[in-house]
Amino acid sequence: MIKNLHLKSFLWLIPLLVVYFFSRLQNLTQIPVFGDEAIYIRWAQLIKNVETLRFVPLSDGKQPLFMWLNSIDLKFISDPLIAGRLISVLSGAGSLIVIFTFAIYFINCSTALIASILYLTLPFTFFFDRLALADNLLSYFGLLSLFLAFLLAKYPRLDISLILGFSLGLAWLAKSPAIYFIVLSLVTFIIYRLANIKKIYLPLISCCIAFIIYNILRLGPQFHQIALRNLDYIWPLTEVLKHPLDPLIPHLKDIATIYLNYISWPIILVFIFSVFFFRKFIFKNKTILIVFLWWFLPLLTNAGIAKVFTARYILFTVPPLILISSFAISQIKFKYLIIIALSSINIINIIKLSVDSFNYILPPSETGYLSDWTSGWGIKPSADYLISESKTQVYFGTLPDGLQIYTDSLINLTVFGVGVGVNQIPAKLIDARLYGDEVFLLINQTRNKLLSSETDRLELVKSYPKPGSDTLQLYRLR
Repeated sequence: MIKNLHLKSFLWLIPLLVVYFFSRLQNLTQIPVFGDEAIYIRWAQLIKNVETLRFVPLSDGKQPLFMWLNSIDLKFISDPLIAGRLISVLSGAGSLIVIFTFAIYFINCSTALIASILYLTLPFTFFFDRLALADNLLSYFGLLSLFLAFLLAKYPRLDISLILGFSLGLAWLAKSPAIYFIVLSLVTFIIYRLANIKKIYLPLISCCIAFIIYNILRLGPQFHQIALRNLDYIWPLTEVLKHPLDPLIPHLKDIATIYLNYISWPIILVFIFSVFFFRKFIFKNKTILIVFLWWFLPLLTNAGIAKVFTARYILFTVPPLILISSFAISQIKFKYLIIIALSSINIINIIKLSVDSFNYILPPSETGYLSDWTSGWGIKPSADYLISESKTQVYFGTLPDGLQIYTDSLINLTVFGVGVGVNQIPAKLIDARLYGDEVFLLINQTRNKLLSSETDRLELVKSYPKPGSDTLQLYRLR
């Protein structure tokens, strides 16, 4: 099937992957553990330690594929944060390979090279390639499903249908938005070649396989939590019909802000310019039209139904956008010089994000990664300090998951959470201190609601400032 491809074209993947891994692995832990990362890695540790807990992510309505993979590499990598983020790094590498291969196979070599450069240098992909979140895994399987859907449309064969089904199923085990890929794979099969309608059973087989794989999760006792938690993130259709422009209009503005910050306005302007002047040529190309649907339809749907809207929730739409942009830019004269010049702007942002993330300013919707109570500045040094002090059993408070991932193997140090806002010293801490244990309370300053009579019983040991006005404080109970 790929015998007509030029080997020389694929040799470009070698330097591209070298640059990719160099950029993604440099200062991989420069950004401290983020709240959701801590939760996912902690679940992975529980799955690794106790086999019967392999479905523990379902307790919060989360699909467990990322945690399953994380539980495997935790056996070989001592640093839990590196272990978790390495999955996203590898997912990003897979996305780069698929983007290049798709463009070579279905578009042209110029688009393949431009798309690869864009993927390497966009702050959007760089940022999330280095976080231990399931979104990168979803993005990879979505892109792989796009490629396999095109292969199935071009070569309607059962073996490709089966492989596509596994890709869709694994995407669905990663996150719920994989349902978009299932629908779009059917759309691709029909639009690519109308004669395919006679073999519509092939993509339907893929959908059935995806459904069977997803229903493996029914083995977990809390499978129903997925549907319940989805309602926390999206509006039901009945509610959307009551106010169709809200949240659509506000979220379209969010998309513009995210794109301007994570993609950069020069690249967006060149993309718009290219599409405007080559629109007839571009949209007569059936391949680009279908890729456009893979980008536009999920993005518009998310904007219309999402309650919560941040960049990572639309990460899976970025690879199709990269392919469309690259094809548009490939029509410009001196295209390589233009894309290198434009990418240089983003490279500066990437370097800043890599070496000085403390002072990096993210869009308003993304502040939780580097600031506020969800950011993990001070977690690792606090854990190191407590480990060094753990001659007796130690209890401490908030952000338990972030601490637990670093103290998982210690039997003489106990971690538990005390809730979001702390207005009194928990009785557990007082009891432990009375029994002679060394007791600490770790709390974000903005969440500290303790009265002066309570704080008199605490001694400040360490203080770790965060970007903005918050500080992580480590107290010892007197």
